[in-house]
Amino acid sequence: MASIVHEGDLDLSYLTSPEGLELPDKVTGDLNLSDLTSAEGLKLPEHVGGDLDLSDLTSADGLKLPEHVGGNLDLGGLTSAEGLKLPEYVGGSLYLGGLTTAEGLKLPEHVGGSLDLSGLISAEGSKLPEHVGWALYLDGLTTAEGLKLPEYVGTNLELRGLKLAEGSKLPKHVGGSLYLGGLTTAEGLKLPEHVGGSLDLSGLTSAEGSKLPERIGSNLDLSGLRSAEGLWLPLYVGGDIHLGSVDEDEYNQELQGPEEELGGKVYFHDSRS
Repeated sequence: MASIVHEGDLDLSYLTSPEGLELPDKVTGDLNLSDLTSAEGLKLPEHVGGDLDLSDLTSADGLKLPEHVGGNLDLGGLTSAEGLKLPEYVGGSLYLGGLTTAEGLKLPEHVGGSLDLSGLISAEGSKLPEHVGWALYLDGLTTAEGLKLPEYVGTNLELRGLKLAEGSKLPKHVGGSLYLGGLTTAEGLKLPEHVGGSLDLSGLTSAEGSKLPERIGSNLDLSGLRSAEGLWLPLYVGGDIHLGSVDEDEYNQELQGPEEELGGKVYFHDSRS
């Protein structure tokens, strides 16, 4: 029996129930089922060439996803990964921001776009992909316990909620910006050798124990610093440097860097007044 193929996009966003719905074996474009709240009785195509939007589902019960999704897969409404079997390959972004726990979650080996796990409060039980093509959102984590990050993140890595770096192993290279503004101490922190965008360490009050990347493509935010003691800046900073409450007389660029190039300016402000 020949496969039934729908060429182009299929917008069924008006459906609230899959009852009586017969979908083709293959959709070459996007498939929008954004208003479905239950997957019971839903038979999805084996292949979706574009985006698959199931953003209103709150449970994976009865959900059998395609083996291949060429674009984005939006499951941002799920609150539990129980019963969830994700495709082996997601060509675009994968949205799972509603999950608070990784229990039962098996992620694809490859996510071509961004991976949104911003709701996770614990990384225990998670195995992240080795490669995330765009951004990785893990803003809900306060501790790195159980966290093994990808070797490569193409754009931004967001760990804004992390309070302690102990146990974290960051990628060697972050193509975009790295957000670690929740850290108040550099203890246990090993930063990438290269950050392509900005580096946010605005929560640090002391530079003691910190080893900054050799190269930062854009801005360096150290706006929480109270002293320049222990501060050694990267060889190259492409944007501005914010040094918080550091007294301007304490900072010496010839000694503390950047040695190669500073693309912007160094800013000081006294937040203690």
